[in-house]
Amino acid sequence: MIEEFIHSEETVEKSRTEALSDGIFAFAMTLLVISLAVPPIPESTAPVVLPGILAGMWLEFLIFAIAFFVIASFWLSHHRIVRKVKYVDDRLIWINILFLFFIVLIPFSTTISGDYPNVLEAVLLFHANILVASLLLTMSWWYTIRSFGRLSPGEKNPGMQGVDRAIVSPATALIAIAVAFVSTEASFWCYAIIPLLVMVVRRGFRQREEAGREETFPRPEESQ
Repeated sequence: MIEEFIHSEETVEKSRTEALSDGIFAFAMTLLVISLAVPPIPESTAPVVLPGILAGMWLEFLIFAIAFFVIASFWLSHHRIVRKVKYVDDRLIWINILFLFFIVLIPFSTTISGDYPNVLEAVLLFHANILVASLLLTMSWWYTIRSFGRLSPGEKNPGMQGVDRAIVSPATALIAIAVAFVSTEASFWCYAIIPLLVMVVRRGFRQREEAGREETFPRPEESQ
C-alpha cells in the first residue's frame, strides 16, 4: 500500500533518471578529450617540432586526467547513492539535474584551465566547477539518507555510509582553490590526495563506530 502511494507520486521513474545520468556522464567524459588539441604543423617539420609540442602539453594532459577521474569518481558515488533507493521524488530529481548541469560544464572549465593554466580566473573556474558539483552530490546523498524511509520503504537506512566521499570531495576543491592563489599549477595536484583523504576519513569514522559499540556493549572484564 505504501509503495503504491509512493509510486503514484512519481513523475519520473528511477530507471529513467539513471539512464539520463549515465548518458550525460559518458558524454562529459568523452567530451574532455576535445581539450587536447595540437596546432597544425607542416609535415616537413613535424618530426622535429611535434615532440616538443607534446612535451609542452604535459599540464594539459594532467588537467585532462584529473577531470576524467574526478568525473569517474562522481559517477561511482552517484551510482552508489541512487542504487540505495527504490524511488525518486521531484526534489531528488531536481538536485540530480542541477548536479548533471555542472558535470556537463566540466569539459568547458577543463579546456579553459588547460589553455590558460597561469591565469588565476581560469583555474578558479575549474576548481569552482568541481566544488559546486561536489556540493550538489553531497546534497543528493544527504537527501536520500534523510528521506530514505519514503524513497525505500521497508529497507534499512544505510545511515552515514558514504560520508567519506561526501566530505572529502568538497574539501579537496576548497583546498585547491586556496592553493591556486599561491600557485595555479600546483593547485591541480591537490586532487591527487583524494584517495588518501578518503582512507583517513573512513578510518576515523570506523574507529568512532567501534568506540561507540564498546561503550554500548562493554567487554565482560570491563563490566565487572
